[in-house]
Amino acid sequence: MAPVERWTTRSGPRLRYLDNAPAEPAGLPVLFSPGLSDLADEYLDLLEGFGPRRVLVVEVRGRGRSEAPTSGYAVRDHADDLEAVLAEEGIDRFHLMTFSRGTSWGLALARRAPDRVASVAIGDYRAVEVALPETFAERQMGTTFRGLPMEQRIDRRVLEQIAADAVAGEHWDELAKLRGPLLVARPGGEGGILGDDAIDRYRTVRPDVEVVVIPDAPHDLFRPDRGAYPRAVTDFLRRRCPGE
Repeated sequence: MAPVERWTTRSGPRLRYLDNAPAEPAGLPVLFSPGLSDLADEYLDLLEGFGPRRVLVVEVRGRGRSEAPTSGYAVRDHADDLEAVLAEEGIDRFHLMTFSRGTSWGLALARRAPDRVASVAIGDYRAVEVALPETFAERQMGTTFRGLPMEQRIDRRVLEQIAADAVAGEHWDELAKLRGPLLVARPGGEGGILGDDAIDRYRTVRPDVEVVVIPDAPHDLFRPDRGAYPRAVTDFLRRRCPGE
């Protein structure tokens, strides 16, 4: 079945998200918090790969076909977008899956209502918010991600607002308070964010953390095998969250 395109305005801007909409959902749904410039349609394989488990992929403000307000790009605003999708669908408890900078938004959401989060899977990022330099937008505009120039992925004005609203902060304490199982995925190739020191920090904060290496992947855990990270999360949920 093709994913269903849905919309919400509960956080202010009109947001687009994709729903795999299984006919007979199994277990709690997965909410996917994407990376900096990610588009929902890049995760069609993820939506299909979870089988009967429901998955929602959010296209946060200023990305893809979601509305791009003139301001409001702090971590809390992105967390509002994630929460808006949950509210639109009437979802109480859920599994949280993140990638890259979307981890900051996801953990900010989890901090608001930790009892709603059944488990967390983090994709190659520390439990932090990273402050961004004034040159961030200019540097990003000269890059390409997944074969698509950044200027075709996200408006320069949005990048400038993201940088202006970014404030350095940590989410380690919040992560320690979450009761559900934790998975951290790190790349097996070059160019990843998570080094051994960050993995050690995860293990200090959450001794029960499960760490998985995605073979041959760079920071983009969805390359070269688009399904490797989703399969790791699916297996994790099967073993650590039976019935949920």
